[in-house]
Amino acid sequence: MNRVMIPPEYFVRPVVARVQDFLDGGTDNYAADRELARDLVAVAQWLRGSVRINRVHGARVLGHLARELGIDQAIDLGCGLPHDEHMHVPDAVRRIVYVDSDPVVEAHARMSLTERTGTASLLADLTDVTALLSAAPIRRLDHDRPIAVLLHDVPPWLDDDTARTTLQALHARLPPGSVLSLTHATGDFAADTQMQHLAELYREAGIPFWPRNRTTLAMLLGPWTLPGDRGLVTTAAWRPPGVAFSQPLSVHTWLDHSHAYAALATTGERTT
Repeated sequence: MNRVMIPPEYFVRPVVARVQDFLDGGTDNYAADRELARDLVAVAQWLRGSVRINRVHGARVLGHLARELGIDQAIDLGCGLPHDEHMHVPDAVRRIVYVDSDPVVEAHARMSLTERTGTASLLADLTDVTALLSAAPIRRLDHDRPIAVLLHDVPPWLDDDTARTTLQALHARLPPGSVLSLTHATGDFAADTQMQHLAELYREAGIPFWPRNRTTLAMLLGPWTLPGDRGLVTTAAWRPPGVAFSQPLSVHTWLDHSHAYAALATTGERTT
C-alpha cells in the first residue's frame, strides 16, 4: 500500500474536520483547531449545536433511505473524522463507502469504520467525480440499482463553480433512481453578520467558506429533483429527532440551532 506523506504544517494549521471534531467534544484535534473553534464559537454560540445536528443527520437519512426507499448502498462523500453516529449504520444498509480527500481523515475512517461487513474507505478528490466513481470500492457497488450519496456539510467548502459542476456530474453518472442527501450551512436564520464573521474567521485561517441562502442553493442543485412536499428545510426539521445519540439536545436547540438546510433530491428517474 502506498503511504501518503503528510507535510508537517498539516498539524499546525486548522483543518475543518478537526475543528468540527473539537466542537463536538472529540479528541482528534490540535491546538490550532481548538483556537479557531473557540474564535468561531465566540461569534456564534449556536455553532456546537449546529455541528451536532449535522452529524446525527447522516444516520437519520440512511435509516430513511434503507427502510422506506429500499436503497441499501451508499457513498459518504467528505465523511469527516469518525464519530458515534458512524458506528450506528442501520442494518438495512448493506454497503457503504466512506470517502474523504484528507489523507489523515481517510486513515481514521479506514481504521475505525471499515470493520463492519460491507464497508470500505477511499482517499479521493471529491470534485473529480469521474475518477471517484471509477475507484475500486465504488465500482464494487451494484450500479444496476440506485445508490445514495451523502454530501453533508461539503458544498459550503467549495466555490460556486466547483459545487455546481460536482453536483451536475454526480447527477449525470449515478444510476437511475439514485438519491442525494445534502446539508449546507446558511445565514438565512442567523443574526445579520454572524455568518459573514464566521466566513471571515475561516478565511483568515486559510479555509474558504461559502454559506449560501435558499435561492442560491436551489440553483446549485440544478438538475436534481426536490420533492414538492419537503424541498429545502432546516437540517433539524427535516425529520423529527428520533435517533439516539451521545449528547442529546433539547427540542429548542434542534429547532433553532441547525443554521443549515437539508435536502433529499433524486435523479428524477424512476426504477421499476
